[in-house]
Amino acid sequence: SSGVNAEYGEVEEPKEAEKNLQSCLDVIDLEPVNKYNISLRLHVHNILATVWSGRNDHDKAYQLLEKAKELHAGYLHSKEPPPRAYDEIFMDEKFSSEERNVMFEKLYTNTLFYLAQVYGVRGDNKQAAAHCHITLQRQLEADEFDPLDWSLNCATLSQYYVTMNNYVSARHTLACASSVLSNVQESSENSQYSDESYDNEKILKTRADIERCWIKFCVNLLKDSVADLEASDLSDKVSKITEMKNTFEDEEDKVEEEEKKEKEEEEKKEDEKIEDLEAGEKEKEKTVEEEEVSSCTNNLVHHFVIRPDLSDRW
Repeated sequence: SSGVNAEYGEVEEPKEAEKNLQSCLDVIDLEPVNKYNISLRLHVHNILATVWSGRNDHDKAYQLLEKAKELHAGYLHSKEPPPRAYDEIFMDEKFSSEERNVMFEKLYTNTLFYLAQVYGVRGDNKQAAAHCHITLQRQLEADEFDPLDWSLNCATLSQYYVTMNNYVSARHTLACASSVLSNVQESSENSQYSDESYDNEKILKTRADIERCWIKFCVNLLKDSVADLEASDLSDKVSKITEMKNTFEDEEDKVEEEEKKEKEEEEKKEDEKIEDLEAGEKEKEKTVEEEEVSSCTNNLVHHFVIRPDLSDRW
């Protein structure tokens, strides 16, 4: 059923696909999560999410994929053995525990891959880049990837890191892209990844796209380096100007302090002069008074000396 529903999505019959997939999910939900249905649950959630995303309802797609993440984490936490592959429901062939685990983790890798796309459409570039990074890492570790697509996706991810000025991560992802691509020879006969689809033209185009990403990386790194140097020079200039300003203000304060002291000293000297003048005036007035008293006394004595007859009268 799920395979048929996937075909509906691929031939652009999303409405019919959504109806059948939802019916499938409703039936599965009648039973609790167990090792027999967990893989099918993840698969249906993934496919249904791609259908809703194709219908531009990215919120529903996001909810389904987040639910798939919860289901995967919950099953791992339960410590149950690797679950049955959903293909085993419709075929007699049985897989080993190791094969089942690989298939189960591949389903989860698809969940992360779809989530990266949904986050990108929703404008959450940070989460989109994070999920893309995890997806590429899981594909590489599981050795389940197309080397040309993988290397191009990895190089494309580097451009996000460039926009965030994270040149360490940008260089790392570009180096990974170049390394994987280098293993794909122009002649598929000598290639580590032998596949007839890897013709020379496709390989050369992928290599050109990756090299363009390298060029953008280098150009932006140089621009930001120049900007940092200019900012550093400007900072030094501002520091020097500030230092000169502070020095000037200190000198100005010192001059003002000296002028203030000189003014106070002048005022003090002026006050002392005034006090001296006042003291001189007082001394002068005192001298005049003493002279007047002395003059009066002399006159009186002279009067008595000149007219002694007056004393006889007494």
